[in-house]
Formats: sequence, C-alpha cells, structure tokens
Amino acid sequence: MTEKEKKTVAETSGTAQKDPRRTDAMRKTQRIEAIMEIVRIVAGMAIAYIVALLILVAISDDPVFIVRQFILGPFSSPRRIGSIVNLAVPFTLCGLSMCFMYAVNKFNLIGESIFMLSGCIITWVALAIGQNMPAIILIPLLLIVGAIVGAVLSFIPAIMDRKLNANVVVVSLMLNSVIAQLAIYILRYYMKDPGISFIGSYELPKQIQFATLFGKMRIGAGVIIALIAVVIVSIIFFKTAFGWKMRIVGSNPKFATAVGLSTLGISFAAQLAGGALAGVAGATEIMNSYKRFQWTASTGHGFDGLLVAVLAKKNPVLVPIGALFLAYVRIGADVVNTSGDIPYEFISVIQGIIILLVAAESFLSGFKNRLIYRSVQADKAKKSA
Repeated sequence: MTEKEKKTVAETSGTAQKDPRRTDAMRKTQRIEAIMEIVRIVAGMAIAYIVALLILVAISDDPVFIVRQFILGPFSSPRRIGSIVNLAVPFTLCGLSMCFMYAVNKFNLIGESIFMLSGCIITWVALAIGQNMPAIILIPLLLIVGAIVGAVLSFIPAIMDRKLNANVVVVSLMLNSVIAQLAIYILRYYMKDPGISFIGSYELPKQIQFATLFGKMRIGAGVIIALIAVVIVSIIFFKTAFGWKMRIVGSNPKFATAVGLSTLGISFAAQLAGGALAGVAGATEIMNSYKRFQWTASTGHGFDGLLVAVLAKKNPVLVPIGALFLAYVRIGADVVNTSGDIPYEFISVIQGIIILLVAAESFLSGFKNRLIYRSVQADKAKKSA
C-alpha cells in the first residue's frame, strides 16, 4: 500500500471514530441496501411466476385447470412435497458451490461436470471396496472422495486462468463435455451391469443408500447434509477471515490488492472450495436418490446451482430459499406436463426471466436510491433540530 493510500484509510477511520453519526448513517444505508436486495429478488421471482401463469393461460386449452395444477399441484400429495425437498438438495449444494465462485467473480462453471463425475467415481469406489464396510465409515469416505474429485477438476480451469490467462468460463464450459464423456466411458466399460435392460452400474451397497424421512413424503436423508453445508458455508462466509477476504476480492479487487490481499490466491482457493462442494453435491445425490449410477448425460444441476446463487445474491443463508423456489417451479412444470398439454421446456422461459430481473442491477435501483436519500434527509433534519 502506498503512503497516500495509507493516509486516506487512516483519515477515513479517524473521521468515523470522531463522528459516530456518520457510522450510523452508513449502517442505515447498508440496512436499506440489504433489505432492497431481498425485495428485488422476491419481486423478480414473483414477476417470473406471474409471467409463467400468463404463458399457461395463453397456450393451454384448459387454462383454469392447468394454472391450478401449476400452483397447487406440487402440494397435492405428500410424495410431491417430498419431491420438492429432494430436488432442492442438489440445488442447495450446487448453489453453495457457485456462491464461492460468485463471491470472487470467477464464474468457473466446471461444477456441471464435477457433479456428474463425482457421482460416477464414488459409485466406482463403493462397488470396489464398500461391500463389507460399515456405513459410518463408507459414507464420509465417499463424501471426501467426491470433494477431492471436485477440487481436482476445478483446479484445471483455475490454474489455466491464473497461469495462462485463459478465460475461466470458456475453459470450464469446454471441459464439461470432455468430463461428461469420461464419466460415461467409466460407466460403460468398468461398472455396467449386464443384467439390466438400460445402461447403469451395478447396484450400490445397501448401507450407503440413504434412508427416507417423514413417512409418505420420502424425503432423503441427504437433506441433512445440505443443511449442514448451509451452516458451514455461512460460517465461512461471515465469521472467518477467508470469507471476509473473498467478499473484498469480489467486490473491490483493486482495494484488496492495495491492502495487501493476494487476489489471485484467494480467488484460486475459492474456486477449489466451490469445486469440492460440487463434488459433495454429486456424491450426495447418488446416495440420496439412486440405487445405481445411471447418468448418461449431464444432469444440468451445475447450471441450476448458478441460478440459485444468482437468486441468493451469493448469500449462502438465502440459498435454500432459492433452491426450494426453483424446485417448486420444476415440480409444478412436471405436473402440468404430465396432466395437461404444456411442454416441460416452458420452464426455461421462467428461468430466463428470473435471471434477467435478479441480475439486472438497475431493477428497482431508483426506489432504493430514493429510500437512501430520504434516510439521509431525515438524519440532516434531526441534526438541525
């Protein structure tokens, strides 16, 4: 840091200490900005939902029935409610993974293929060594294997970005296809069960197939792993020095460099952490929802994680809410697809609208600025009184 920058920081700190009212004003502004971010996200989701209803009315032969199915169908039975929660589990874990990437503004999209390959590798390992191993040892071991797979794969675009200045988005997208084909190759030539009529591995050991909870809802025990991950990632983000450094690097890299932070090292570490979490997501999904590995194409959950992270504005505390909303819309789309004449692909329209509204910084910015201005004016009026 230069002498001029040190002087500026010292003066700013001294001003805040001498004038606590300025600190109070800053806190009020930050509070308004935080509340408006939540309002912006909710408004974006609400508008997208309303547009979805209008689309259903426009293209359906029986709009009243279809709209009712879309709104209430996901809650029409305990099994469907359980499906929402089960679908939200990988959305939550992948959303947390992308929060690390998003926090440092490195959109490493390798999570899509990490999710698939980690599920493949943990199945391979479980079939090789897990037949007689107790669940209390095997399940944590497989989660660790998934995390290692994720960290190793995320290392590739991260190191290419750091050493070769290669665009991390392009590299990760290209690698997704390669890694997906690798997972399919392992399935076909090393794990395929010849006794079934479709392409799938031998059945997973019984002890790692997660139990279901809450009776008829049949919610997989993987939801516990997702909730633990939310708590751990939230603590990392808001209660540790590494979390503070990530947020500083992401929001103002020049300032981070000026105060002596290693922006390259921190962004590199964040990508590895996000990749490891995506690996845990793939491992959890296999044990939570499947009896064998049978993915012959990318699941799309890595990109779903990006959408959830955008909805949550890279705040891990809000990730489960975004994941549940996306899962609810997906189940609703599945219901109207099976019970009516609506193609499942219309969900892409809803997702596009959500991303546009939530990612658009100017959406509701005028209203936010007016609230901040009124707060400042009110403080001035109190001072003059």
